[in-house]
Amino acid sequence: MADAATGIAATVETNGSAGNTAQYVFGTAFQREDERLSLGERLWDPGTISRLSTLGIGPGSRCLEVGAGRGSIAAWMAERGAAVTAVDIDTSRLDRLRGLGVAVCQVDVRTGALPVAAYDVVHARLVVQHLGDRAAAVRALCAALRPGGHLVLEDTDTASLFSHAAGPFHPEVKRAAYAVMVESGYHPRCGLLDVDLVTAAGLSDVRADGRAEVVRGGTPESRWFALWLEHLRPAMLAAVKESSVSEMDIDRAVADLADPRHTWLSQVMVTVIGRKDVQ
Repeated sequence: MADAATGIAATVETNGSAGNTAQYVFGTAFQREDERLSLGERLWDPGTISRLSTLGIGPGSRCLEVGAGRGSIAAWMAERGAAVTAVDIDTSRLDRLRGLGVAVCQVDVRTGALPVAAYDVVHARLVVQHLGDRAAAVRALCAALRPGGHLVLEDTDTASLFSHAAGPFHPEVKRAAYAVMVESGYHPRCGLLDVDLVTAAGLSDVRADGRAEVVRGGTPESRWFALWLEHLRPAMLAAVKESSVSEMDIDRAVADLADPRHTWLSQVMVTVIGRKDVQ
């Protein structure tokens, strides 16, 4: 993977720092961010791996993991024998990947170019929904594909989140949290939007499916949602006039998320896969 990784590094050096996270809603100094990312892997990795497994990733494959986070999916690709490059705006959690032969590069896909026609699989989970010019980002990811390669985008649709058998489950806190995220450029229905973006970028055989998880309070999976609220708590309270959510509202929601008597639906994670035509 040295050639592609060298190309990324050279681009970042030319364009300046790739670490501009000013508009990224989770680009803060939240002390439990590593835990939040780890719990997200636990929640979403099984479905991601199930879908990536259909693409024949193995020895000889060249893969790009965009927004690699803690590196679980990049590690899975490498363990299958693929040559892998992992990029993120913050690579501080990716050091362990180097021991697996993964090339790690600090890249902001909003500003840093990627090598052209370099990869068989490009995967980005929970990335595009946070970007401003999503269409341009998806075109750049498509350009990084070799002919015959596959782009895999995974983003969420938030409509189902906190669906509860007893009715609305802290809807005011959900609204306040997403209002903060939208203010930072987040798209709450991006999972569905990805279908249009991938199609418009010119990929073929575009297919999509969605999955939602049933989450019980007091489990590691439920803690991911609690830490989501804790991370956004300062911003929600700072926007109190717009959101009308109080500290007590957030406290009650976090307590209920830890209560095993409650069961709810996650967001829908939409996976969109498209193939670059062979010229």
